[in-house]
Amino acid sequence: MKGNGKQSVEKTSVTRIQRGLEDRAGWWDALLDRPVLWAVIAIIGCTWLMLPKAGIGPPDWQPGDVASFDLVIPYDSTLPDEAATETARQEARAAVIPVYDLEPRLRIELENELRILFAACRDRMGTTGDEVADLAAITDLRATESVMRILDSSSCSDRLEEVLVEVVDGVFRDRIVDDRRGLEHRGEKGIALRDLSTGRERTVRLDELSEAVDLRSGLEQVLQARLLEQPAVARRWIAPVVDFLEANLGPNLVFSRGETTQRQRAAAEGVVPRSRGLRRGQVLIRRGDTVTDEVADTLRVFREQRRDIASTARVAGIALLVGLMLAGWWPVLLWFGGPLEAKRRLSMIYILVLLFTLSVRLGWFIANAVAFNAQGQAMSTAEAYLWGLPFAAGPVTVLVLLGMQPALLFAVCGAGVAGVLLGGDFSVAVYALASGVVGTLAAERSEDRISLSRVGLLVGAANVVVLLILELYLELPDPPGTVGLSAIFAFVGGPISVGVVSFLLPALESAFGITTDTRLLELSNQNLPLLKRLSLEAPGTYQHSLSVSNLVEAGADAVGANALLLRVCAYYHDVGKLVKPEYFVENQRNGNPHDALLPSMSALVIQSHVKEGLELAREAKLPLPIRQAIATHHGTKLIRYFFNKAQERSGEEKSAVRESDYRYQGPRPHTKELGILLLADAVEAAARTLDNPTPTKVQAMISKIFSNALEDDQLDECELTFSELDKVASAFLWVLTNMYHHRIDYPGFDFNRRQEARDSGPHKVGEKAVQTGG
Repeated sequence: MKGNGKQSVEKTSVTRIQRGLEDRAGWWDALLDRPVLWAVIAIIGCTWLMLPKAGIGPPDWQPGDVASFDLVIPYDSTLPDEAATETARQEARAAVIPVYDLEPRLRIELENELRILFAACRDRMGTTGDEVADLAAITDLRATESVMRILDSSSCSDRLEEVLVEVVDGVFRDRIVDDRRGLEHRGEKGIALRDLSTGRERTVRLDELSEAVDLRSGLEQVLQARLLEQPAVARRWIAPVVDFLEANLGPNLVFSRGETTQRQRAAAEGVVPRSRGLRRGQVLIRRGDTVTDEVADTLRVFREQRRDIASTARVAGIALLVGLMLAGWWPVLLWFGGPLEAKRRLSMIYILVLLFTLSVRLGWFIANAVAFNAQGQAMSTAEAYLWGLPFAAGPVTVLVLLGMQPALLFAVCGAGVAGVLLGGDFSVAVYALASGVVGTLAAERSEDRISLSRVGLLVGAANVVVLLILELYLELPDPPGTVGLSAIFAFVGGPISVGVVSFLLPALESAFGITTDTRLLELSNQNLPLLKRLSLEAPGTYQHSLSVSNLVEAGADAVGANALLLRVCAYYHDVGKLVKPEYFVENQRNGNPHDALLPSMSALVIQSHVKEGLELAREAKLPLPIRQAIATHHGTKLIRYFFNKAQERSGEEKSAVRESDYRYQGPRPHTKELGILLLADAVEAAARTLDNPTPTKVQAMISKIFSNALEDDQLDECELTFSELDKVASAFLWVLTNMYHHRIDYPGFDFNRRQEARDSGPHKVGEKAVQTGG
């Protein structure tokens, strides 16, 4: 019978959990158990938010428009100066000296052709005139009939040959150019003379080329002058010989337009783009002034910069930075909790990092929007509003939810995020780190949201000090008005951070299923409506709850469980008795109403205080851990007194009494804290039945309660080990021994005398049973 009842209870445990608790949605729990998914979401979201596109866009004013407000540069900016860059490129191109190619082979080839001509001529002396004329075909020289007659009449003399070779050599050595005027124009700073035969290059000044001959206009005169100096050349021969040489000479100093252009292009490309700096606070244009081309161009560049898509390298760099930052949380959280707990906490951290990044981005956007539309230099500086961003909100939130060490690590991560997001500003990173660390340290001892508000004032004061230190150390060129406004916003940033924490905490507690110490301390206030009602309407239950709180706190300290959570759970675990307080022995004053009820009805009344406690907890919006404590503080234990009474009334039909009808509906406790509460509730109730609670009797009673719970499988699902159970039992014994310690008798008073009516009252046995069960 007993086994069947227990099996029935186990089969319906899931149903009881669903019926007894308003647990968070299953899909959300499943998502929180997937930290990799949240890591991917956080990396994508943070990378997009951290790309350099901060602030609100400048107005789209065109040249000729009238400025509708003072436009002040909100932050230090460096804009490309296209005009200056183009000027520098032109100067670089102009600085490139022209390249001229020197071709020595022309002289050598022409001299060889002349010698071949004269040699052939001497071989054919005495031939006919037609044959002499055909000598020109032997070479590539362009020779007229007059020249060939001169050769014939001179008998192709060696002297004439040497004169012509000498003239050609002299003219080539002085250099022949195709455009003397172009050389003088291009080579004002000299030329780069490149010898094509050797590949060598040297710079030549223009005065070194004073003898260079212009192929078009000066060559004829130079040749005539040189021939006139030669006695071997008759005067009548000069004109034909000049024509002959001029026809066969070409420029040996040639302007290399392609090479020069290539060098000019390379010089222009090597120019570093020029930029112009705009200092924050600088007035770009006053209200009512006409927009000039320069102002319109500046605004256009601002807009183009903001529309630029971030490079792949920058996106990858930011994503890698965020990924490494998030990956670093795993060993930290694993150190402070087990793998299962670390997974849930990782998801929480990743969500908080994303929310923190979003808040900084949103704050910076608003700061720029206000700055672009504000009047006055100080109010038009976005950095002045930047110092008011709630940098401490993230670390303080993590402190309340997870503790000191994760909060300090979050402050470091938040500083890095803020620094990168706001343009890699070192001062912003230092400021955000200091604000987060001060907020974390100051909020560590806050016990409620009122004391948390005082933390905001301390953070604000620290913000102002850090801001002034940065202004002095970095020698920031801010005018006094801007510094004063920045200090005001820095101070306001402290209360704003605390306000954000206070606003978000309830939602975060609900979303993550976490009951913070701050929330627990608030719930421990004995003047709260539910506890106040308990003290007035069910004073015996109230005192029982206080005694249980002492037991569970000692037990939790013994095994490292959450003592604060257990103490608050003990306060509320029996609030369901408010519905029918007189049916529970600790509140009975004038008889026992169970005497008039069937055992089955009495069992239903006793069982119902769990369900009714859950209803009251839901109405009071008590957090999930407290509701779990209410639902599990009896587990699926048997209400033995009424079960035995029902069997007695059934006579020989004891099998008709189902054990499952006399068991609590559960579920059984599934954590250390809930297991300790179940044991403490039973121990405190049983302790009150001891006539003479000596340490030996108390120890025996505790051992029996613990043994019964183990035999009844009530602790199978919780995390308590046998070693921890021994520590909890020792802690309970210490508390109860001190609670029921012996006192000396007061002379003239007999406190042990009892009224006979009470000793023989019909409800006494039932009282002990109900007390033990409830």
